[in-house]
Amino acid sequence: MRYCAVFAVAVTFATGCALRQPEIAPLLEIPRIEEEIRVDGILDESCYRSHPPFKNFVVAGDSTREVPSTRAWLFWNEETLVCAFVCEDTSPAWMPPSLNEREVDPQDRVELFIWRDEAAPVYACIEAAPGGAVHDYEARFYRKFDDGWSPVGGWAHQAKMDPSGYTVEMAMSRAAMEAMGVTLAPGIRFRLGLFRADYDVLDGTPVWITWVDHGREPDFHVADSFGTALLASWERSAAR
Repeated sequence: MRYCAVFAVAVTFATGCALRQPEIAPLLEIPRIEEEIRVDGILDESCYRSHPPFKNFVVAGDSTREVPSTRAWLFWNEETLVCAFVCEDTSPAWMPPSLNEREVDPQDRVELFIWRDEAAPVYACIEAAPGGAVHDYEARFYRKFDDGWSPVGGWAHQAKMDPSGYTVEMAMSRAAMEAMGVTLAPGIRFRLGLFRADYDVLDGTPVWITWVDHGREPDFHVADSFGTALLASWERSAAR
């Protein structure tokens, strides 16, 4: 994966709330792969070995603080977008899955946000906990949530725990991505959020971890908590 910076501009939404964009927004190139990934929470496919993980995470609001080891991989092809996290955590706070998706809120979890671009009124939020509980919802600025939303056709996900922490692997289909306004094709850009909540106990005080830190109190439901993702061509991905 390639990490660099692109210029972005401020945007004001019809609600009258000016949601600040960073002057320089991070850019993450997502490699294209031909290999099929089995979403089982076991990252044994060759792409996880041949592509280094993204590790440039910081503690939200305090970039000088040490970050619990957090690694992420993203891959794409014309049929799917894959995201996986490996989180070091010897005391994960979790509960078994239930019909109440809001029960994810007090748990350790990783989060993937997908927003087509600044012209789109909604963005998608995928949250997954170590024990397999998930919360998927659609959101509008500012903090207007639709908990009844799920990606078109559903989405694949699997979590695994071990003594050192937990792994979450997930995949969005082409249909789901297109419903979010994102075409899976080389050169396509969209806004991306990668986050982690690190709890010591259920419903405790979490450490919020992000790849884009706007420098204020932790709040990921603002425009400047998103970076930019670029779907790389096969040639660029193979050259790494």
